[in-house]
Amino acid sequence: MRNGFSLLEIIFALAIFASISLVVMNFKNNLSVVENLVSQELQSRQDVAQAFQILSTDIRSAGPSSIGAYPIADASTSSFLFYSDADRDGVFERVRYFLATSTIQRGIIKPTGNPLVYASSTETITTSVENVIVGTSTPIFSYYDSAYTGSESALSSPVDLAKIKAVKISVYVDVKPGTAPRSLFFTQTITIRNLKGT
Repeated sequence: MRNGFSLLEIIFALAIFASISLVVMNFKNNLSVVENLVSQELQSRQDVAQAFQILSTDIRSAGPSSIGAYPIADASTSSFLFYSDADRDGVFERVRYFLATSTIQRGIIKPTGNPLVYASSTETITTSVENVIVGTSTPIFSYYDSAYTGSESALSSPVDLAKIKAVKISVYVDVKPGTAPRSLFFTQTITIRNLKGT
């Protein structure tokens, strides 16, 4: 009759225990990496959705400037310049969304003086969307006329500013540049309320 374990049995049991521990630790580490990536993707989606909300509110409420200029000042595939009451104080600011390297920036110029003027030197620039993938064939800004119902082609460049009634913004965003997961695509079409019936 045996009263214990042999040295070989103890070593074998320790080896099995160490192998199982290693597998569990690797699984836990991999799970942590996946959890971190999912968290970053969700945060990125939330950040872009919030930026799109601000952008769409600005564009939707575009109107004549506080000095009487047409609501849209410039429109290209990588920038859009218009007038909107961005801070809801009754005075229309000059609002500019534009691509700068790999970010979409928002520039605001509040009119000052008497008579009012929009001084470029007073533009305040903030980042709206980070990690934008540049170089895709999809334009960031596309413009549509009053006939737009969802399937029509965008107005061709150079865009006749008086024809713009809706603006579509489309961006690919890299959640964590240089690593997985792949980029995310965001798009939204915004009708300019004050130009809808013109």
